[in-house]
Amino acid sequence: MQYSGARKKPASGAVVPVVWYLLNLLATPVIGFLVLLWLFLNSSGTNELRRAHTRAAMFMSLLGFILISSGIVISWVFIGDVGHFGTFALVWAIALHTGFVLWGMISLAQAMSEKMPYFPAKWL
Repeated sequence: MQYSGARKKPASGAVVPVVWYLLNLLATPVIGFLVLLWLFLNSSGTNELRRAHTRAAMFMSLLGFILISSGIVISWVFIGDVGHFGTFALVWAIALHTGFVLWGMISLAQAMSEKMPYFPAKWL
């Protein structure tokens, strides 16, 4: 017997790629990315909502890696001093990492409520 708060339709599974995105950022960076890559490559047979969250999580992972590493490399080239470079690189990496984690938390809330992620629609 169903109670009044039961689901009327089965879950879309959109939470799974977002959880792996957050695991990639917070707990298991390499393993989380490899699982996210596997989900991305095998997302053609899934429903539209899960595919959108998978694509958004994969693109955000790649974007995060590119922005954090390129900012550190560019600052290393232009700021020759080790002390200033270290301070800038640490602040740069922490600020961007925090932003990507916050996007992941918002995306998790969107996935749990069966909504599309906040991401450009043309890339989904």
